[in-house]
Amino acid sequence: MNIPNDAISRFEEIPYLRFGHFPTPVEELPRLREALGGGPRIFIKRDDYSGAGFGGNKVRKLEYVLADAKAGGVEIAITTGGEKSNHARVTASLCARLGIRCILVLNPPAVSYEGMKPASLLVDELVGAVIHPVSHRDQRRPAMEALARKLRSEGRKVVIIPLGASIPLGAIGFVRAVQETKPQLERSGVNFNYLFHCSSSGGTQAGLVAGCRLFGLHGVKVIGVSPDDSSDAISTEVYRITRGIAGMLGLPEGSLDEELTVLDDYVGDGYGISTSESDAAIELVAKTEGIVLDPVYTAKAMAGLIDWITKGKLKETDNVLFWHTGGQLALFYSPE
Repeated sequence: MNIPNDAISRFEEIPYLRFGHFPTPVEELPRLREALGGGPRIFIKRDDYSGAGFGGNKVRKLEYVLADAKAGGVEIAITTGGEKSNHARVTASLCARLGIRCILVLNPPAVSYEGMKPASLLVDELVGAVIHPVSHRDQRRPAMEALARKLRSEGRKVVIIPLGASIPLGAIGFVRAVQETKPQLERSGVNFNYLFHCSSSGGTQAGLVAGCRLFGLHGVKVIGVSPDDSSDAISTEVYRITRGIAGMLGLPEGSLDEELTVLDDYVGDGYGISTSESDAAIELVAKTEGIVLDPVYTAKAMAGLIDWITKGKLKETDNVLFWHTGGQLALFYSPE
C-alpha cells in the first residue's frame, strides 16, 4: 500500500530527546569482502558510535521512551536485562542525565569469572543505578512489577521499561534510523537489497521493517539473526510491535507487515554464550577492518552474514548493509 502523508506527519510529531550522536556513519568493508573471497559488497552502519552510555542501538529507542517518561513526570524508571545488558546500561546513563532514579533488575550472565564483574555492570553502578539482583531471567518481570507496586503505594511516579525498550514507541527510534540512513545509502550510489542485524527482543527489527515501508526502501530485505530465541518467537514479537507502530501512525493493522526473516541457526548454546563461528567473526572483522564486534549480539549476526556469503546465498551483485548495534563492553570485565 502507499503510505499516506499524514502517517509521515504523525511520525514527525512524536516527541523525542536528542541524546545520540546521529547520524552515525555508513562505511564500506572492502577488506572483509576480499577476505571472504568476493561475494556482495558489504557496508556497515556504525551505531556503536551513537554516544550516550557507551552507545549502541538502545540509544535510539530510549530517546523516545524516556521523552515520554520525562513528560509524564516519572521519578523512577525500572528496567531489566542481564548483568552485561546494553539496554540497562544505556537506560541508567540517560536516566542520570534526566535526574530520574533508575532501578535495574538484573540476572547473572551465562558465563562469569570469579572475582570479576561485567564492565556494563560497573557502568550501571557508576551512574547511580540501584541494582536489584535476581537469579534467573524468568524472575525479572515479576520482580519489576513487585518493585513498581511498592513504589506506587508510596506515592512515587514509576515507569516500567520492558526489556530492550522493545515497544512500539521505542521502535519508532528505528523508523527514524531508516529515515536517517536512506540518504546515506543514496549518496553511496549503491542499490542495497539486504540489511543484516541482530534481532532479539524485536524492537529493532520492527522499526527497521516499518521504516523501510514508510520511507520507500521496498527493495531492502531486513534479515534478523537471533542470539537466543527461536525465529518463531522473535517474529511474533516483531509483528506485535510493527502493528503497534501502525496504530501510532493511524495506519491499518498489518499495513507495515512484511514476510519476516529471522535466522535462529547461529544461537549455539544460548544467549551470551559464544560460538566458534561468532568468535571467528569477531577476529576476522577486527583484523580486516579494525572494527570490534560484541560477543553477545553483533558477532552472531556477522557469523550469519559470513555463512550466507560462503554458502553462496548472496551474489556478487548484491549489496548488504550490516547494522552494528554496539555492545563491545561485553568483552570486558572489572575486578569486584
